[in-house]
Amino acid sequence: MNAMKGYIYTICFVLLTAAVPLKAQDNSSGQDSPTYLDRMEWILSDVSMTSDSVTGKRSASVDMAIKWKDRPHARTQHTVCIVPVLISADSSSEFRFAPVYIDGRIRAKAIERRSTLDKRSTARDESCLILETGRKAPETVRYTSSIPYDPAMLDGRLALYETVHGCAECLVETDTLFLAPVLPPYVPQWSSPGFMQSPSGDDKNREKHHTASLEFAVNRAEIRPDYMDNAAALEGIMESIRTALNDTVYTLRAVRFLGFASPDGPERFNTSLARRRAASLADHIKSMDTSIPDSLYIVESGAENWDGFFKAAAADAQLASNPVIAEVKAALREDNRDSCERVLKQDKALYDRLRKDILPGLRRTEYVIEYDLRDFSPEEAEALWQEHPEWLSINELYSVAGLYGKDDPRYLEVLMTAADTYPSDAAATHNAAMALYDKGMVSEAVSLLSGAPFNPETLNTLGIIYCSEKMYQEARSAFSLAAGSGHEGAAHNLSELENIMRQL
Repeated sequence: MNAMKGYIYTICFVLLTAAVPLKAQDNSSGQDSPTYLDRMEWILSDVSMTSDSVTGKRSASVDMAIKWKDRPHARTQHTVCIVPVLISADSSSEFRFAPVYIDGRIRAKAIERRSTLDKRSTARDESCLILETGRKAPETVRYTSSIPYDPAMLDGRLALYETVHGCAECLVETDTLFLAPVLPPYVPQWSSPGFMQSPSGDDKNREKHHTASLEFAVNRAEIRPDYMDNAAALEGIMESIRTALNDTVYTLRAVRFLGFASPDGPERFNTSLARRRAASLADHIKSMDTSIPDSLYIVESGAENWDGFFKAAAADAQLASNPVIAEVKAALREDNRDSCERVLKQDKALYDRLRKDILPGLRRTEYVIEYDLRDFSPEEAEALWQEHPEWLSINELYSVAGLYGKDDPRYLEVLMTAADTYPSDAAATHNAAMALYDKGMVSEAVSLLSGAPFNPETLNTLGIIYCSEKMYQEARSAFSLAAGSGHEGAAHNLSELENIMRQL
């Protein structure tokens, strides 16, 4: 809470109600003196909100000095009551602090006598401040008072309400003095990156993963085009490679072949068989189009497909909770795969089911086509972003957005396309979400960020949007997750949020 200190508020006041002041009985000069508010300086030191560390109860406190401009004096029959009041920003609520009393000599004696005779007759409680008058009275007195805090006090103003009563409790005058605006709402300084540039914004490297739907004879690695549907499968492989050879868009970098075997039988044999099948496929593709340099073909080592095995078992309702499979999954290491297979074989009914429904699908050969896309000018990218956004880098998509400008609806469309095309890129998601938010599409921005892969940057952005909508608990969760992952900006924002919530 930023305290407002050291400001002296002098005679500037606003008269809200003005009863015609009566002439005091001891006014020997016959002249009316100024109101008591006007005869003193009200030096405001601090208006603050504090919280009890034990109970958590919050209080609003006023601290100020009251200084007489001339001699501390009150007319003999006057009783003056001055109440500091905190008025809410919309003027709908008032919060009164302890009053300040000034009693003339005769009125002070009457009040004391009445209090002695009937202690219930006085409305003054122990929290009030009574200013002394006379030659021995101090010229300056410190005033402090606390009342329960209410969020409606935020951005309010402090005023002094004065009422003066004379003999027989008759009202002599009222006055009001406005001192200062108080308890300003905390203004956070959010750590937000604005429009983000992706570190991989110019990346044009691509790869496509394919499964070669080939059939092999049992324990054999030779490619037989006339076997089953192998001819069509081979032509499909060749066609996908020829597409990557279209040098108007692509530059082919490599075709990698990977062999996988099912985990039934000795691991050494399975691994060798998987690699030989991958090599046979590479050799056969080479023979189908000799124009492609052999250096572009890469055969990688084969492997037993245990990852595929556990994934396929988890997708099967009857096998998902099988205890034997769970035992094998927990125990599997690189050096015990054969023994894990033997554990599966011990349950004959289970193994028969696996050999029929699961293991055949794990025996496959995959190939990955690696290629580069050429760079496109902003004008070329504008012609492509709707039909082939996958050909464009993130920065090329941003160049199209820049051509349109923020006021063009297509600007948002391009940023949304970038987020859809690169869903794992935090910068693309952030930029699209902020563009949605700027258009007033808050729920859409929240939905985009909430559905994005876990990333501290997008969580930080989500927290900022939540705060702008006063969804503080949701913002706290988002900032906490991001800060827990080491995001310094989110840690700062979490601290700023706590400052806001302390006032609410």
